[in-house]
Amino acid sequence: MVLDLALRSGAPWPLLGLGTYRLTPAEIPAVGAPLTPARPPTPARPPAQALTHALHPCPHARTVEASLSAGYGLVDTAVSYKHSHHALALALRDRPRACGGLAWVQTKIPPAEQGYEKARVCALRCVEELRGCAEGISVLLHWPGGSRLPPDSPEHARLRLGSWLALQELYAAGTLQCIGVSNFEVRHLRELEAAVGVHTLPLVNQVELHPLLPQTELRAFCAERRIHVQAYSSLGQGSAALWGHPALRGAARALALDEAQVLLLWAMRQGVSVIPRSRSARRVADNAAGLADALGRADVWRELARLDAIGDGTHFCWNPEDIR
Repeated sequence: MVLDLALRSGAPWPLLGLGTYRLTPAEIPAVGAPLTPARPPTPARPPAQALTHALHPCPHARTVEASLSAGYGLVDTAVSYKHSHHALALALRDRPRACGGLAWVQTKIPPAEQGYEKARVCALRCVEELRGCAEGISVLLHWPGGSRLPPDSPEHARLRLGSWLALQELYAAGTLQCIGVSNFEVRHLRELEAAVGVHTLPLVNQVELHPLLPQTELRAFCAERRIHVQAYSSLGQGSAALWGHPALRGAARALALDEAQVLLLWAMRQGVSVIPRSRSARRVADNAAGLADALGRADVWRELARLDAIGDGTHFCWNPEDIR
């Protein structure tokens, strides 16, 4: 499955990626596991099943491998996630050749590393840890503010501007292939635009986005400036408020798709890329199944329109609106 669009830079960008938030090292393949069975080796090559178990000691450990096999073009992580860059890098570098290549690996600089010098050092460390995992490395600022500061502190603006200038320099030097932000609202982007100009704005803004939180104003602002919007929590964290909504259930029934696929299609139909997370390799594959074909069906577009009017501003994750 190939579902790509182009960033403002001209670089191809996948509509479907894998989120890894809350995945532990044990749930990432080839992490801390022996490459051969623990027993003394025999002259014969270990059976494929035995080797697979050696590489994947956890029943959920094939998530990354499954995503690559299913055609996901990006793996999203962050410095602050439970697994380390080292764990993810091992999984990506040691993946079976049959999984194919990976276009992007994306990580995020945490609030504690905001500010020019800290952000620069953190980004360079990320590059070293993730080098060779994918064709390109994307680095985002995870939050529009610093750590352990009051929401209304003017220090947030100073720190995020310094951080952005550091990422700009690394992008201009070719060290990073994509730079962006996460959880930035319109006013944060306007402020950045006033400081650096429209041509050096983020290439990507990753935000919480789903039918209950459609981010209409933010998407319009980003579209005018060719900032690509990427959705996290596009499945609403399985909340009954979303998954039990009559509009979603009705669309799923009419299209003979499950709710997760409908939610992903709803975002992708609007040019928003998605990074669904799952601990289940089967769920990862199911999320991807048939999405490209479905996006070309007129009945899918009609049914997805049911979800356009149900937004009520519900956040299931962090709300950055109070960050000055």
